[in-house]
Amino acid sequence: MASLKKAIEEKCKDCTYDRMSPGTWREQVEQCNIQKCALWPVRPMSINTIILKRKERGNDVDIDALVAGLPDDEEVADPVA
Repeated sequence: MASLKKAIEEKCKDCTYDRMSPGTWREQVEQCNIQKCALWPVRPMSINTIILKRKERGNDVDIDALVAGLPDDEEVADPVA
């Protein structure tokens, strides 16, 4: 079974990527500005881009929460504790 993440990546790549334009498909998808698209809020982005956008908005970035897919204000449970 295909993952939801993979399906979103493939759709965004199919819609946006132009081999003749500069940048990788991920870079081109990150630059997508079609905010009416249902997938726009969840389009593939690199961790560096996410961090940069959060800093621009003035949000502190909790890397552990970001990697775990949690909002920044939630603590990540320590599995060792």
